[in-house]
Amino acid sequence: MWNMFVVIALTAGGLSLSVASTVEAIPLSSPATPQETVAASGEISGNVVLAGDRQPLHGVRVLIIDIGRSVVTDEQGSFRITDVPPGTYRILAQREHLAAETQEVVVIRGETVELRFELRFSPVHEEITITATGRETTAFEAFNSVSTLDSIDLAENMAGNLGDVLEREPGIAKRSFGAGNGRPIIRGFDGDRVLIMQDGIRSGDVSSQSGDHGVSIDPGSLQRVEVLKGPATLLYGSNAVGGVVNTITPHDSYRYDPPQDLHGQVTLDGGTANEQLGGNANFQYASGDWMIWFGGGARRAADYDTPLGTVENSDSSLRNARGGLGYFGDKGFASVGYTREEARYGVPFASEFHAHHEEEDHDDHGEEEEEDHDDHGEEELAIDLDQQRQAIRIDAGLRGFSRGPLESVRASMNFVDYWHQELEVHEEEEEVGTRFDNDTVIGRLELNQRPMGRLSGQIGLWGQLRDFVAVGEEALAPPAEQTSLAAFAYEEVDLGRVKLQLGARIERNDYSVAEREEGHEHEEHHEEEEGEDHHDEEELEVPEATPRDFTGVSGSMGLHVDLTDTTALVGNFTRSYRAPALEELYNFGPHVGNLAFEVGNPDLNAEKTLGMDLSVRHQSQSFYGQANFFYYDIEGFVFPDFTDEFLDGLRVAKFVQGDSRFVGLDASGSLRLRGNVRLNAGLGLVDAKLTESNTPLPRIPPLHARLGLDLPVQRLTLRPELVWAARQDKIFSNETATDGYAVVNFTASYTAIARGGEAMHVFTLKGYNLGNTVYRNHTSFIKDLAPEMGRGVLLTWALRLF
Repeated sequence: MWNMFVVIALTAGGLSLSVASTVEAIPLSSPATPQETVAASGEISGNVVLAGDRQPLHGVRVLIIDIGRSVVTDEQGSFRITDVPPGTYRILAQREHLAAETQEVVVIRGETVELRFELRFSPVHEEITITATGRETTAFEAFNSVSTLDSIDLAENMAGNLGDVLEREPGIAKRSFGAGNGRPIIRGFDGDRVLIMQDGIRSGDVSSQSGDHGVSIDPGSLQRVEVLKGPATLLYGSNAVGGVVNTITPHDSYRYDPPQDLHGQVTLDGGTANEQLGGNANFQYASGDWMIWFGGGARRAADYDTPLGTVENSDSSLRNARGGLGYFGDKGFASVGYTREEARYGVPFASEFHAHHEEEDHDDHGEEEEEDHDDHGEEELAIDLDQQRQAIRIDAGLRGFSRGPLESVRASMNFVDYWHQELEVHEEEEEVGTRFDNDTVIGRLELNQRPMGRLSGQIGLWGQLRDFVAVGEEALAPPAEQTSLAAFAYEEVDLGRVKLQLGARIERNDYSVAEREEGHEHEEHHEEEEGEDHHDEEELEVPEATPRDFTGVSGSMGLHVDLTDTTALVGNFTRSYRAPALEELYNFGPHVGNLAFEVGNPDLNAEKTLGMDLSVRHQSQSFYGQANFFYYDIEGFVFPDFTDEFLDGLRVAKFVQGDSRFVGLDASGSLRLRGNVRLNAGLGLVDAKLTESNTPLPRIPPLHARLGLDLPVQRLTLRPELVWAARQDKIFSNETATDGYAVVNFTASYTAIARGGEAMHVFTLKGYNLGNTVYRNHTSFIKDLAPEMGRGVLLTWALRLF
């Protein structure tokens, strides 16, 4: 069956000139020819020390930018990279909270290049990413716009969900239905258009299906988070048409090149406005070619406070545990790991929308139930979500081929068992309203091409088997099986100051749908006029449970031009395809999580997006920043069209299609003012509308910006910050406008490195919303009912063992 997915694609990608705090040219000889590259190789070795006291630095990532190969320094700060084809390369040394250093070298066959790096403390550091290309490179070199947060960045902005952690990044907003279920919105795209992954494989949850479904991943358990803004369909599938959030666990950073002995991280945090308290610990131990990893943690938060009072039933809790074992030899590797995540959180105000169903249930019950209700008195109903995700992951591969066109082969399999229950809570009594089960098997095969002169690339196969079942009041879609298969390929060509990237992906999605529960097809559902109790307007048609299949091709072309040694212009042109989601095709019924009575459309066609991204980037000691302009024209954009009718207390929304366009800008920069004092700024703007009617699309984030200072005093850094958002009055038919706001935050962070550089402590005290400002998040489903969190303090301690 894979034969139908054979794709022949030529891509070229590139790497722009990196920003280097120090650039050292080593003129050994002229670059080798491709024939010499095949014939023999050289080595790169050296050591890394901390500037000032020159103590060796353990756990520094040393990356050959041009070919994406890296190693980690040992206890003496030493490193060695063998089997390097002859040529000219840029070598990056990077570790959290330290300024990266880049040197340029020439490798000739049979010889070893010796290097020495000195790293300094700096709030601005080079970002390494794997999400943008499938191999390690820097965010500055990547074709796509990437935001990267390392473990220290996460600790300084710790929260209970990914939406809260990432919303400070330009171009990213937060979707929420309370405090426990925040999910990132990228450039105005939400839901099935933003893919959440863990260690390069999709997480397998159903957070994209509903505004009250959360992501169970605890940010405190992560080593790094990478956000790829813009279409990432080529590498990751049609669910990534808006962007990707890749959450990377500590052991995955060392999965294929584990340094010896013990490594790990510990975080503890506590906050006031929601009584937040959390802790996580993760460790990896390697001996020879073997590594084990283990860790876990827990987090909880109470109902959060606002300037207008406490938001009831907004509490949350998270728990996680993981462990695994792997063999990592010079020529091959294999590992198996287990992850378990549990979460429970309240959904504020959801009970108000369940009132209609409660009244109907009460009418159907007899005298006994009525007496029981009297016993409960006037107790209020609360809605909680209880969820669990378990995953078994297997990775294996071969590498270090001495001959042939391939450099390495890697295969990954992820078996995910996910479920969550929507609980109706009366005091201490709980009743399951709806249960969702989503079992997924995901496989990915990557074949990395051996660099041949200026050409490098990757081809891959991907597949997914999904079994979805929902039972209960909000079981809107019938049981369904989804099968997805894809093949992708891209090549990168370095032509000097001009680099090219071309690639393609073909993907097929099949939905096999069972019949709905008996009697559901024959229920009468009539739309009601607002304010009328029983005014039949029209009978709603239940979507037929018919199977559907979609096949689409996505392609991309990129151009990377080095304007100067520190400035690059990057352009990307994409054609992306997205198959309609299960809920868009088949949902029918009251959906409190989206505040709608949803009516799916089994006749929907696939979306087709033509996109353009233009980026200007600069990296130097005085200024680090980028500005990204984007324009996406989407044919057949799927959205819920809210009518003026109500049913079961919710506005009727029918999934329809229309052409749309998204246009906007996100930018960030850090300017050195005097000494080590820096001015930091960020900006995000998106305008999205239906082109035929010129109607704004729903829940689009407003223009927002951040302005702050880094004021370092030796190893203490003070960071005052102003967060600003404009009024959002470009709204869809059923929305209300949101006023603009300004919020003041202040952070103090102190870093201490133990002798030998093997341990680093970071202590952070952050005061947020210091003015206790009343403000509302436009992309929150409950923005009209509750503002965001009020004044509070967050204290965090992070320990890194290198």
